[in-house]
Amino acid sequence: MNFSVSSLPGLVILVICLLGAFGFAWLVAVLLRRYLPESSRSDATYIAGKYMTAFGSLFAFLTGFLINSEYATLKSAQSYVGQEVAAATQLASASATLPPPDADRIQDQMVVYLTSLPGAEWSSLSNKKPEDSPSGQYLSDLQQQVYTLSERKYPSTAALSSMAGGIEEMTQARRQRLVIGSSSLPPPLLLLCLVAGAALIVNALVTVVKAGTKYSLMATGLILLVALDTGAILAITDPFQGPFRAKSAPIEKLVQEIQDGRYKPWVNGR
Repeated sequence: MNFSVSSLPGLVILVICLLGAFGFAWLVAVLLRRYLPESSRSDATYIAGKYMTAFGSLFAFLTGFLINSEYATLKSAQSYVGQEVAAATQLASASATLPPPDADRIQDQMVVYLTSLPGAEWSSLSNKKPEDSPSGQYLSDLQQQVYTLSERKYPSTAALSSMAGGIEEMTQARRQRLVIGSSSLPPPLLLLCLVAGAALIVNALVTVVKAGTKYSLMATGLILLVALDTGAILAITDPFQGPFRAKSAPIEKLVQEIQDGRYKPWVNGR
């Protein structure tokens, strides 16, 4: 399994970013006090002030863009989960009109497929290896179960049409999820964001070295801002294993409904 910072718990990501930002700031402060001559600090502060707005604007733009982009990806992933659950519900409802043996076979295979999604499928998408997920084979088996019924005479045309539509929409929704899962945060953009944040921290510390500790609160605030924004980007960038992930609750609810016999009218006496 590939290790990814974005798959860690949110609190761990936050701590890593805080330690990284403040550790970098401490190292820069030590180097500035040791190697920046007193006579040059005034000029250094003037130059740092000129670049402060530029680096601050660049960092704000990049972090805003990345957070917005990754949040849109997360919302898309959740939307396709909802579409797939809706299609699966349609399939389950249509299968309720079949004779019990056929309905049991269809619904049991649905449970196998849906149960695999929050575990094996989510993990394989997080690792950018969708081919490792058994869910594709489970969905193929379910398709075969549905298509085999079309060769028989007793299912109604309405039931067959509804089941065929449901399985087709499930397949399309899964393909869209695979596309989302195969995408990742562009490393050059993340690197540029980190460089802009580091430059912003350096500029703030150069100002503090000259102006004294009365401006240390300003520098601390900027360091904290860099850490929090970087942590937010890392936390939201994995929609299948990160702290902010596509919720599997709708899938689990449907599985529970199927297992409870909601789509088996003969079980509940309807």
